[in-house]
Amino acid sequence: MGGKGAGDVIRRDRAAVPSTSRRVAALDGLRGLVIVSVVVNHAVGVLWTRGPIYDVPIVNGLLGGGAVIVFFVVGGFIVTDGLLRERERGTFDPWRFYLRRLVRVGGQVVAVCVVVGIALRLDPEVPDGADIPTNVLHALTYTFNLLVSTDPFAVQPEFGHLWYLGVQQQCYLILPLLLVVLGRWRPVLVALLVALMVAVYIHRQDVLDERGWVVASSLTTTRSDGLLWGVALAVALPWLSRWRAWGHVLWISALVLLALKLALPELSTYAYLRSWSIPFTLVAGIVVVAVWLLPAPTRVSRALEWAPLRRLGRASLAIFVWHLPIFVIVSRHTESWSWIERTFVSVVILIVVVWASERWIDEPIRRLLATRSVFRMSREQLP
Repeated sequence: MGGKGAGDVIRRDRAAVPSTSRRVAALDGLRGLVIVSVVVNHAVGVLWTRGPIYDVPIVNGLLGGGAVIVFFVVGGFIVTDGLLRERERGTFDPWRFYLRRLVRVGGQVVAVCVVVGIALRLDPEVPDGADIPTNVLHALTYTFNLLVSTDPFAVQPEFGHLWYLGVQQQCYLILPLLLVVLGRWRPVLVALLVALMVAVYIHRQDVLDERGWVVASSLTTTRSDGLLWGVALAVALPWLSRWRAWGHVLWISALVLLALKLALPELSTYAYLRSWSIPFTLVAGIVVVAVWLLPAPTRVSRALEWAPLRRLGRASLAIFVWHLPIFVIVSRHTESWSWIERTFVSVVILIVVVWASERWIDEPIRRLLATRSVFRMSREQLP
């Protein structure tokens, strides 16, 4: 009877949460803001060099790193919430989860590996010693972060950003197992996740001091704290949903998150990896939960639901996967161009490629995942 009562509480809390479509729309908008920040940050040093404008604190913060932490938090939260819903319905299947993750992300990864791999083979400007097969193999197996940490000189810059997908997919190998073992003991699971977050942060400081920021930025054991925080918040959602003042929390936490993002480059070197990563990660999670549990729309949530931001968020996977190889290849062949010309051409190509990949890769995959029983999943889990 006690287990059934707990389940009833969770279901009542779920029923009190507003519509899924509006929640996901706002989080799509948040992802849209993040992908813009990530793309602009990667343009620095590829399409243009650092100049006097980076001496302006606010501008430096806008163009600096750290935004990918929000991706980790949002992804961990949404995926875990979907898995917990399946567990409550009795349809939870770890193997099906693994399969649909491979299909969902793999479509874009396979495409970029094929296209960029061929382009590099045909490009006379690529050094003869470039180990393209190794880069492609690590990208396809979601172990690129291991290549970055063990042999950074072998990394082709066109694939360098795929460390993120390595960290994400490696964490998602373990997540279903945690839910199978500890899913019915949520307080224990939350405590374990928080302990793992602390361990990841401490380990990152050691790696940062001993092996440098490249390795500290790419290992699963040093960068998974944001994803773990998203998972912990999803597990704790039944208790968090009992509080109704999330409208006030949202605008305050969103303002704090923006202030931290703008201030990070001024606080310390690699602040997004050091102690300032703690409040940034925690506040990012509060923003996500506040959006998810809003009892009614607010100005902040409506701003996040702005159509262009939502479109960017829906296409964030395609944008993330394709933007860096396009930037690097264009830059390699336009050394005599101005940064404005180089940027314009790169953005136009990126728009065309993302549109094509969304139409012929992402949309068919979404339909496949939504209609075939072998991939059956809740809409909340669709990125």
